[in-house]
Amino acid sequence: MADPFISVVVSAYSMERYTDLLSLIDSLKSQAYTNFEVILVIEKSSQLFSNLNRCLSQHPYSRNFKLFFNDGLPGLASARNLGVEKSQGEIIAFIDDDAAASPEWLGCIACCFREDKKIIGLTGPALPWWEHPGLSWFPAEFSWVISTMPCLPRSRGYIRNAWGTNMAFRRQAFSNGQGFDTELGAKGGGKKGKSELVGEDTEFCLRICRQSGLNILYAPEVKVMHRVYRYRLKPGFIAKRAYWEGYTKAVFKYRLGKETSGAGVLSEELGLLRRIFLRLLPLSLLNLPLKPRRSALTILTTLNILGSTGWGYIRGMASARFISVKEAVNA
Repeated sequence: MADPFISVVVSAYSMERYTDLLSLIDSLKSQAYTNFEVILVIEKSSQLFSNLNRCLSQHPYSRNFKLFFNDGLPGLASARNLGVEKSQGEIIAFIDDDAAASPEWLGCIACCFREDKKIIGLTGPALPWWEHPGLSWFPAEFSWVISTMPCLPRSRGYIRNAWGTNMAFRRQAFSNGQGFDTELGAKGGGKKGKSELVGEDTEFCLRICRQSGLNILYAPEVKVMHRVYRYRLKPGFIAKRAYWEGYTKAVFKYRLGKETSGAGVLSEELGLLRRIFLRLLPLSLLNLPLKPRRSALTILTTLNILGSTGWGYIRGMASARFISVKEAVNA
């Protein structure tokens, strides 16, 4: 696979992120790697579609960009599935509309797939791009709440799943018409927090790895920056995001635990809990006299997330025993 053709799929739904989307487009047209196309899938906002279409038509780089409107089932999973359907690449990459790719992003993706034939997908760091430096107190252990992922570990290795902000797959991952589960994933986000099952990226990775026998690679050089706005650190947003994460993981545990040994379904989460109780909380308590504000914020946020996630997990397990995932979305 010499210089594989890569399709980058981006979905967007709101004029509120128009400036962010233009920044992302700038980062993509500045890629050192040139053998690629960008599939832009817009939903809900005809104004966003019109503005973007007008903007792209005025620039020569737009020949690499294809614009589509998703007038079918709404949501991130559905929009990304449409992007895959319209794409031509041997490799299909995904990045959020409020992220920005490093100049070597696509080149590093291509290199990883050339070098490792045992992988079907990969992911890399999604570093926080804080709206204000004062937000950087937020603990790295809870990066998933704000759709980021720190640069850890510092070397390549196989992991359970990729994260949707920054991921790529071989086209064979989408063979036989399979794609992201449209019963999962954001249906439009919102500043009050997500109110739906999440984890379409996790479920997809678990499914394709089980079917193909291949792996998901973590590659620290495959970097993006992801914007973190102030509202995402509000207690209400955090609580709702954590609740649905717990709810979804309970559904995963119940469904996928039947198909596998069940031991690996929540392995990442169990490791995270150990780090929280053995490192994050003890250090925050020790630092309370020295850094009272930061330590207090960390402790309160930790309690908020643990409580909300735990309650969501309990509710999810109770629901998953009696109803399907489709019904669980409306529970």
